[in-house]
Amino acid sequence: MTSTETTAIVDGTRGGTALLTVDAVSKRYGKTQALSTVSVELGEGEILGLVGHNGAGKSTLVRLLAGREASDTGAIRVAGLPEGAAFTAAAAERAGIRMVYQELALCPDLTVAENAALSDRRPTGALWRRRAERRIQDTLDEVFPGHGISVLDRSGEMPMAQRQMVEIARALCTDRLRLLILDEPTESLGVDAAEALYRYLHRRTADGVSAVLVSHRMHEVVGHSDRILVMKDGSIVGQYPGGTTAESTLLAAMGGEVSTDTGTLERVEAELDDQEQPAAAREGAAVLALTDSRGRELTARPGEIIGLAGLAGQGQEGVLARLWAPGLLSRSVTVPSSRAYVPGDRQVSGIFPLWTVAENLTIAATRALGRFGFVSGARKRELASTWVDMLRVRGGAAAPITSLSGGNQQKVLIARAFAADAELVLLDDPFRGVDVATKNEIYTLMKAEARSGRTIVWYSTDNKEMAHCDRVYVFRAGRIVSEMPGSDATEQRIIADSFDETEGELR
Repeated sequence: MTSTETTAIVDGTRGGTALLTVDAVSKRYGKTQALSTVSVELGEGEILGLVGHNGAGKSTLVRLLAGREASDTGAIRVAGLPEGAAFTAAAAERAGIRMVYQELALCPDLTVAENAALSDRRPTGALWRRRAERRIQDTLDEVFPGHGISVLDRSGEMPMAQRQMVEIARALCTDRLRLLILDEPTESLGVDAAEALYRYLHRRTADGVSAVLVSHRMHEVVGHSDRILVMKDGSIVGQYPGGTTAESTLLAAMGGEVSTDTGTLERVEAELDDQEQPAAAREGAAVLALTDSRGRELTARPGEIIGLAGLAGQGQEGVLARLWAPGLLSRSVTVPSSRAYVPGDRQVSGIFPLWTVAENLTIAATRALGRFGFVSGARKRELASTWVDMLRVRGGAAAPITSLSGGNQQKVLIARAFAADAELVLLDDPFRGVDVATKNEIYTLMKAEARSGRTIVWYSTDNKEMAHCDRVYVFRAGRIVSEMPGSDATEQRIIADSFDETEGELR
């Protein structure tokens, strides 16, 4: 990059006032150089998009912007803060900077209002609970009309989409908001909720509030950012205007690795060779059956990829939970005894935070790796190395799982499921925080594993992804409202079926 290009990247004021200036910051975690002399300038009222593959340094940069971590070198300056003052989390809050983290940080045993009160630094008194309830209720109503959330609900009992709404709303419960940092804010939201969030965001930026938007959903970044920065290997490698830049241009700047035809997937591609018939065409009895409250049945045969679609929060996650743990007395569910599961909330029920990548990845395959009651360390390391290389997990097998980016942690959980010797693999929104290159590789991986005989059932908040399935079931209010082949599962068709109130036979 030339010096002229670098200057263009750091200048975000466009002749106006700079709210925040990042001056040559660097950050290292052990052997990993997360950021390398990054410089950015953010103007008042600007929405700055930030894109890059998993491990590019995006989340590290925004944590620095929120004062949650300190840089090794360089400085961050915010208008209104004393020159040379330490930029800490407390200083960032005083400056009106709030962040919505990719990994939700709600306390599961507390109510929505209590979670909001925890992050509210305003003075409290005897009536703190009533004020907290009113603030978060008003904010939810303004940002997400029709959200269906009670401020008295415990967050741990809420579906992922509603918890995401609460996380966003509580960050907005501030009187002097100047900068809102959004790290993958719509990964768990449905289409309507995502659109509502962006409408609200544009209203706030019109009043002078700035925003940083980090997302792997390129169409959202292009459609809602004033300016887009591309990161790669801890550095800024390009700047592009929002609104007019093609997604393919951003992907090329990120590295251009959007094809599934890669050397790391030779084993997967080999399994796909000479397979002329789709998995759904195979003969055989159903290995999975689930009956909803109307008596409509969801079935799957060996080698099928089954999609659970519809608007977010319509019971799809509950179906996966029933398939994972049907209960001893359940007569409405039939599943294979050997199952693997990727949960929707990787921090709460996915990763083991004190373990390494290899330990997290191989835990479900322990029985296959063992002999006479002992687990072979060599086979464990070999299995971990194979999957780390295949999915290109940045950091390596020996790294602590918590040192990885959210997207790389998600790769480990997906690898864990497929590394296990399971007939049925259940995936709850598996592409949360995963870049487009990895998505394409995992699509190929899923198809290869299905054609080897596994049954895969998965749910995604992005209905466009259902085209990769053999069959798709659309849910509304916990019930199956339609079934269709994957070739017919367009986003328009799924949304239409989601709102169709027709009663009677399954469509």
